[in-house]
Amino acid sequence: MATPLILFVDDEPNILKTLRRLFMDEDYDVETASSGQEALDLLEGGLKPTVIVSDQRMPEMGGAEFLTKASQLVPDSMRMVLTGYADINAAIMAINQGGIYRYVMKPWDDEELKRTVGEAVTHFNLIVENRALTQELAEKNLRLAEINEQLEDMVQTRTEELHQKVRELEGRDTIQQYLLSVHPLTDFLQTVLRVVVDICQADCAAYYAVSHNDSDSEDQADRLAHLAANGDTPPPWEETTVTREIFDQLPNFRANLANEHKAMHPFSHKDLTLYLTPVATSEQFLGVLVVCRSQALPFSEREITTLLGFAMQAAMGIKDCQLHDHYDDINTSLDDILSEFK
Repeated sequence: MATPLILFVDDEPNILKTLRRLFMDEDYDVETASSGQEALDLLEGGLKPTVIVSDQRMPEMGGAEFLTKASQLVPDSMRMVLTGYADINAAIMAINQGGIYRYVMKPWDDEELKRTVGEAVTHFNLIVENRALTQELAEKNLRLAEINEQLEDMVQTRTEELHQKVRELEGRDTIQQYLLSVHPLTDFLQTVLRVVVDICQADCAAYYAVSHNDSDSEDQADRLAHLAANGDTPPPWEETTVTREIFDQLPNFRANLANEHKAMHPFSHKDLTLYLTPVATSEQFLGVLVVCRSQALPFSEREITTLLGFAMQAAMGIKDCQLHDHYDDINTSLDDILSEFK
């Protein structure tokens, strides 16, 4: 803490010298002024005393008036007045009005004056320390509020993640239960899309399957299934240009299957965002799952992971459905082969 600064104000030079000499051995810095105006000039110049001790009876500006003006420049300084018996009423009035910390009677007792100034310094330090502690407490309370808010956000985020995980598991279980029995491919895809729309809170979803034409160098695609949130109606992007853009993405998915099969490619259409997710096994690219959502509500990282999981599950289910679709052909071929050995 800085060395306390004591400012003495008196129009009598001998009194100022006496006061300076009295406090020479004290651990204070001492400044003097011979008038109230001179002291105000020092304060306006940046002087910030810990304690101001002013004589009450001075020409042009009395001590009480000076200390009142000084309180506006250095409100934290402790203000004291030296007064004779004849001016005691003015000093008491100044104290009662709250502008002065204490008064000291002339002629003063040296030890009493030093003790009074010391008490004023202690009082000043307590005020400063209390203010610093109050500020520190306010800052810590603010920080605590920020931490609590962050914790609440973390809890909310974690809760949302857990809810999303539970919903994902419920969706996976729905698809898995459907796979336990034999169903046509279209029915299976409708189930997958319904789960995607419900669990991921999408506006709608569709699946585009890839077919390969040996006479054509480009992949061909057919929309095998779609599902809108409000029922089995075409998705809102079913326009020639947008659908063509989806189809144009398919060769890239297939060509980069080795490092792209876990990727998701969003693009905007009007006020919607379309998320294209490849549906593929480790050996074959089967098609694209397209999920639609409002641009004002983009998918979170957790929801994207959920979509990718549904796409992988859909790929396994599609392969199972395709295998079952060819089951009769396999039996017929086996029957033909066996008949040749009879």
